[in-house]
Amino acid sequence: MSRASKHVQWCLNKAKDETAKGELHRGLAKIKPDKEEAMRYMAKAEHNMEAFLHNKEGGFYDWTISIGFYVMYHCCLAIITKFGYGSRNQECTLALIESLIEEKKLDGDFRKYIEAIKSADAGKKEEEQIQKMREKYQYTPSIDIDAQKVEELLGICQDMIKDAKGIVD
Repeated sequence: MSRASKHVQWCLNKAKDETAKGELHRGLAKIKPDKEEAMRYMAKAEHNMEAFLHNKEGGFYDWTISIGFYVMYHCCLAIITKFGYGSRNQECTLALIESLIEEKKLDGDFRKYIEAIKSADAGKKEEEQIQKMREKYQYTPSIDIDAQKVEELLGICQDMIKDAKGIVD
């Protein structure tokens, strides 16, 4: 069993245990596949993209990083919803996407988006990890960011929306 599959199992068990205690789960839950809900997540990703562009045009580059992260995350939520999962945990969502890739339910090329998002890749510089960048620009007073980095993130987000739509539709 791969690391991603083990993490998914842990997330499913976490949600099951929390639900059994009457708590709101913070993991993964199996649900009925729901294309309509998946499309609502895609609409949210597109809405976030509009906010990204608005902030970029206004020169608020630091905020584009957080928005870009959520463009990508809502694409992931759309995909897992289509496959019959609900998530309340970012790491669980990403592990599930990795697991779907390993099971060949998603094209292996989709891995590039997950690798761009994840902060656990020690081989990447901080400015190559969207999750780390989001944390930096959301939780520190830092506002200066290279405009080229914003353009790169814009391209990744646009590509991911297109690819995720193809999966969900």
